[in-house]
Amino acid sequence: MTESDKTYLVVVQCHLVQQRCSGFHCEKAFTDRTGGFARYANQPGLRRLSLTCGGCCGRALQRKLSHLLHSAHKRDGIEAAQVVVHLASCICKDNHHGPPCPHLDYLKTLVSRLGLDLVEDSWISRTAENRRQQGLYAPNGEPGQTVVISSPARPAP
Repeated sequence: MTESDKTYLVVVQCHLVQQRCSGFHCEKAFTDRTGGFARYANQPGLRRLSLTCGGCCGRALQRKLSHLLHSAHKRDGIEAAQVVVHLASCICKDNHHGPPCPHLDYLKTLVSRLGLDLVEDSWISRTAENRRQQGLYAPNGEPGQTVVISSPARPAP
C-alpha cells in the first residue's frame, strides 16, 4: 500500500518527553502537512491518533497498537495495511529532548511484528536543524537527504 491508501496515522511519542511536551508541534505539522507528514498533503480525511510508547522499554506499544487494530477493524473495518505508525522525532531523532531512544530498534521490531508500516519522522524544529548543520546533533537519515522543516504558522485568512 502507498501513502494514499492509508486512512489512519498513529504518532508515537516518547513517554518521558510527553510529560513535558504537549505534542503541539507534531500536531501542527500534521494539520499543515509539513515535516514528516508532507507525504499526506493530498489526504485531508486522514485520521490521526497520538500515543506514547508506554515508557521504557516501550513494550506497551505493541499492546496499544494491537488494541487499536482490533478496535479499528471491529468498529470501522480498518485493516492493518491502512494504518501507518510515525515514531515522533523525540524518539528517533537527536534533538533538545535528548538523543534518539535507546530502545528504538526494539520499538521498530514491535511495530513490524504487527505488520504496520513505519515512518521515523514527525517534526523538526529550526533550532534542531541548525544544530544538525553545526554538527551538534546527529544528522537525520542518509547523507544528502533533504530534511523537511515545518513551515511557520499560516497567516489568518
